[in-house]
Amino acid sequence: MSEQLAMFEVQRVLGMARIIPIERNVVSLANNHQVSSARAAERALPRSGTQRARVYEYLQYCTDMFGGATDEEIQTALDMSGNTVRPRRISLVADGFVVDSGLTRKTVGGNDAIVWRTK
Repeated sequence: MSEQLAMFEVQRVLGMARIIPIERNVVSLANNHQVSSARAAERALPRSGTQRARVYEYLQYCTDMFGGATDEEIQTALDMSGNTVRPRRISLVADGFVVDSGLTRKTVGGNDAIVWRTK
């Protein structure tokens, strides 16, 4: 598969194929969001695809090398806040690019964290 095609995934929805790009701009808002949250999401939207691609590429590397990475490990490696990493990883999970590896690792605080990996 070419590197260009690797940045897309074909999904079958109701018998129809759709192509989802890794670098798609996406933000999420709660149903009961505040106006300030909507404004913040609007400002983040243009950068979200690039950030999402960075998270995916790092997870791809970690999947090959270490079986995946936790959200905290992604944050540290990419120098991103948790409020940036988590929504990007969540959207990658929702689009089927990233899955729970079934493993956990300890966080700096000693809690168990899910290790995420690419498909």
